Amino acid sequence: MGLSNLRISPCRLERTPVFVILANAGIQERERTNRENSLGSRVRGNDVGFSCNLWRFADKGTSLKGGDQPMVQDSDNASIHHQIISSLTSGVLTVDATGEIITANPAAWRHLNLTCDALEPGTALDQIDNVGPLADLLEEMREAPQNVSRRELVLHSEEGPKVLGITASLLQGAAPFNGVIFLFIDLTELRRLKKNAELNRQLAQIGELTAGVVHELRNPLTVISGMAELILRKSDPEDDAHKKADTIHSEAKQMETLVAQFLTFAKPFELKQTVCEPMEIAKRSTDLTAPLAVDHDVTLKRHEDAPLPTILADAQKMAQAVSNILRNAIEVSPKNGTVTLRTTAHGSTVCFRIDDEGPGIHLKEDDDLFSAFFSQKEGGTGLGLSITHRIVTAHEGAITYGNNDAGGAFFEISLPTELPGA
Repeated sequence: MGLSNLRISPCRLERTPVFVILANAGIQERERTNRENSLGSRVRGNDVGFSCNLWRFADKGTSLKGGDQPMVQDSDNASIHHQIISSLTSGVLTVDATGEIITANPAAWRHLNLTCDALEPGTALDQIDNVGPLADLLEEMREAPQNVSRRELVLHSEEGPKVLGITASLLQGAAPFNGVIFLFIDLTELRRLKKNAELNRQLAQIGELTAGVVHELRNPLTVISGMAELILRKSDPEDDAHKKADTIHSEAKQMETLVAQFLTFAKPFELKQTVCEPMEIAKRSTDLTAPLAVDHDVTLKRHEDAPLPTILADAQKMAQAVSNILRNAIEVSPKNGTVTLRTTAHGSTVCFRIDDEGPGIHLKEDDDLFSAFFSQKEGGTGLGLSITHRIVTAHEGAITYGNNDAGGAFFEISLPTELPGA
């Protein structure tokens, strides 16, 4: 009976294979009871991650491929070994010398995002979608038969890339190459957390650097802006000096805004929450951005449902969060356009929705609108939305965005209402 006839998966168990699976790290050494059978087997393990001893056949005369020699039966061993492999959280996938699957445990299906039928025994590994790197590793070990330890493979699918940590062991047998046992775990989330931790570390370093530099710039900018404003007041609007002073004043104000954003982003974050009226937050937000709307010839409208429930929030920071979005909406809206802030209540949440008449939001696949320093606006710092997201999440709220059917974009901030007795 050829090895390809063996089927040991939760899908079906058609024949009783005679082998000893010595599998997975962390199983302490134990001796089986002294039964007199042809296997005289012992299950062993060790504490080294990704270890997997190979399949060992009791009938030394049985070849790995072909042959009709009967194999010694031991249903107890088969049941125990099947249970062990099925219980592993690590994926186990075994293929023979031709690249056909011998067995796969449930963890293998999950880690590879495949069904039991897709990993059916007898299926060629290179015919399965999205497991190309595994097939490549099999070919590598066929050409140079040696074990591979602790390698990372990236599988691509519609759900995105998945990182697998894999150890591959040669299947023992009479031939130089008899097949491979793959043992693997999903490292995708671990790598994502590691990437985020590294990004946070870099941002912390940038924050410390910019906090020092920007603080030193603040006073000179205030002087420059003040002197330019003084010249504007005392000079004729048609005078060349007046126009130059106006340019200096405008650029200095932009730099002051940039400095303020950097300092807000860099300094420690602390909320001072009180019971607030959402309407007051909306009013403060529009008051902060009204001058900008006038400068851009944009109409700024505000609508509130009545009555609105109170919320527990840091009113100043929430007004800053909403005004950051309003500012972006005003800057991307066309001349004589309209930006609208609507404050509504939906169940246990209060929502601040901002609609504009700009070009809408168009992102590439890997773009993150709320990541620090990401901006699609010319001259943008990429910190406004990042600060807004930070404020909203600190309030246990959510922020969503999209494009309106009639054109333009929308942002919606949802905050939980004040709990009774809070």
